[in-house]
Amino acid sequence: MRVSQAVAFWLNYHRANSSKNTIRAYEELSARFCQENGENDLKELTSDEVLDFLNGITEGKKPQTRKTRFSHLTSFFNFTKNNVDQSFQNPCDSPIIKKMFRARALAAWDILEKEIVDEIIFKTDNQETVLCSNSWHVGE
Repeated sequence: MRVSQAVAFWLNYHRANSSKNTIRAYEELSARFCQENGENDLKELTSDEVLDFLNGITEGKKPQTRKTRFSHLTSFFNFTKNNVDQSFQNPCDSPIIKKMFRARALAAWDILEKEIVDEIIFKTDNQETVLCSNSWHVGE
C-alpha cells in the first residue's frame, strides 16, 4: 500500500469521528508528508526518512510543537498498523526519534521563603496601580 492511500484512509476515518481542529492539524501534516513520501510503499519507509521529515517540518519550532508533530505522525502509523496491516512496523518507534521529539521537562521553581505582602505597586508611564487587600486601586 502506498503512503498516500494509507493517509487517505486515516483522514477519512478522522473526518467521520474527530473534531474540526484535529482534522485540520492532521490534514496539514499529512499533506506535507504525502508531498515527500506519498508515492512510497508504506512498508518501505525507514526511521531515517521519518526523522528527516520531522526535522524538516519542525526546524526552529518550540519543543511542544515538535512533540505534537511527532505525536500526529505516530498516530497515523499506529492507526495504519491497527486497521490496515498488523504486520506493519511503526517507524516512529525508534528510540532516537522518541528521544529527539519528546517534550522538555519544565524546570520546577524552588520557593526559598514565603512572605506576606500587604501592598504591591505597579508603575507605568503616568499611572500607578496598587494592589492591596485583594482589590485594585488606580491613581496618578
